[in-house]
Amino acid sequence: MNAIIEIMLIALVVSVATNLLRRKMISREDMLKMAESQLYKKSLLEARRKNDEKLLQKLLKKQEYYQKVDAQIAKKNIITLILTLIIFYVAYLALGQFYGSTNIIANLPGDLIIPLISIENKLTVSGWFIISLIALGLPISKILGVSPPEKPENLEKKIKE
Repeated sequence: MNAIIEIMLIALVVSVATNLLRRKMISREDMLKMAESQLYKKSLLEARRKNDEKLLQKLLKKQEYYQKVDAQIAKKNIITLILTLIIFYVAYLALGQFYGSTNIIANLPGDLIIPLISIENKLTVSGWFIISLIALGLPISKILGVSPPEKPENLEKKIKE
């Protein structure tokens, strides 16, 4: 099989694995809480800018709750990040062992040089792996439902109450 296709398939497996991991570690409820926390911070900043003391007092009463939410989600995000990096690193090392770290797999058009992706105008194994991960990551996260949810309108009401 062609090296370009093999590396893309490995990137596909890595992307699916990391997105499934993220889906398992961070629930839809957690994502909604993250969106709610971000909206809370935005509302707090607006209230401070406008010097709206009444709204500011209401929002500051909820500050401890949102700090706890942020801490819980940050913990899950860090664990997910560490596990994702382990998966990426294992795949990257396997590619390095199988193809060699600077093995050239394709020529780029003309004098195109992409830092960290190519050597001169030649595409490297690691460069193609990174490009494949980036290209496959977003569609796979959409398919698996890992992308952040849209902000429901009722979040603003909940924060300002």
